[in-house]
Amino acid sequence: MNPEQPDQPGPDPNRTIRHRWPQPEQPHQEPGQSPYTQRLPYTPDMLPDVPQYEAEPPKSGWWWVIVVGGIAILVVVVAVVALLWARSTVEPPVKPGSQPTAKPAAQSPARVTDTKAQVSYLIPAGWTKADRPSSTSGIAAGGAVVVAFPQQQGGIGGAATSEQLQSTADAVALDTARRFLPDLGSRDGLRTKALEVGGQPAATASFRVVFKSATKEPAYVRIVAVHTADGGLSYVYGSTVPDGDAARRALDGVLDSVTPV
Repeated sequence: MNPEQPDQPGPDPNRTIRHRWPQPEQPHQEPGQSPYTQRLPYTPDMLPDVPQYEAEPPKSGWWWVIVVGGIAILVVVVAVVALLWARSTVEPPVKPGSQPTAKPAAQSPARVTDTKAQVSYLIPAGWTKADRPSSTSGIAAGGAVVVAFPQQQGGIGGAATSEQLQSTADAVALDTARRFLPDLGSRDGLRTKALEVGGQPAATASFRVVFKSATKEPAYVRIVAVHTADGGLSYVYGSTVPDGDAARRALDGVLDSVTPV
């Protein structure tokens, strides 16, 4: 049996009783951090998902350097070309007491000067001088030939009319063609014309020649008759085998250049 305990005194109603409740442990605070700020551990569900976008690669900044550099180079090239052109067009100054150097004259085309027939005519490129019987000068190229010769004794004089000169040119052309083209059969397309060459009366005659042999192609014949300074008459005859536009132009070029000397 427990001994009898004395009665406990009752609570004093006028006494204040304070109870100490357990306080949670304060989290560790870093220096300078407010005591009212609480750092929470990170969890993936704290923030909403944010859509992800790929950023465009940055544009290169060198393109403007290339453009500016290209323009600068172009300006320099234009300036250099203009300077060189200006220098080339400026004539060098003439020193006192000296004569300016004369520019070389353009080379004149080669010509045949026939003192016996008293005529002159061009030598085209590719043509060479060629002597022919009963002629005083001549040139040839392939199937083409040009010869000059004076009038024989007994011909018409310097007082011949234009018609007489044309008729004589035609007769001499046909006679000379028979010597240079022995297989001559017939001719067609005769043309005669009065001229004035170097201030002297002249005439020309031309025609097409057909050969007796059917295997030969036709030829072209032309002659120029011109009065000379001493009152005589000279002829420049030409023929080309075969006939053709290019061949005629080449032959006419020589005969159109005939002048008296």
